[in-house]
Amino acid sequence: MRDNVREVIQDLPIGIKGFVVEDGAEDFYTIVLNARYSREANIETYRHELKHIEDGDLRSGESADDIEVRAHGRQY
Repeated sequence: MRDNVREVIQDLPIGIKGFVVEDGAEDFYTIVLNARYSREANIETYRHELKHIEDGDLRSGESADDIEVRAHGRQY
């Protein structure tokens, strides 16, 4: 776990596994995971969102759709 990342679990629409938001002023991130998914699915989603942080995706200027296409190698 990183010191500048916190995780929260919330009920989200079933099609949303999770997302990450950044507090750029503090270099701090919050990963929001969907309470409707299993622990295993949330671990996978956490790792996915952490990769977005590590890759600098939130500061890339790309659209979320383009970032996900690159991350998953397919279009949505």
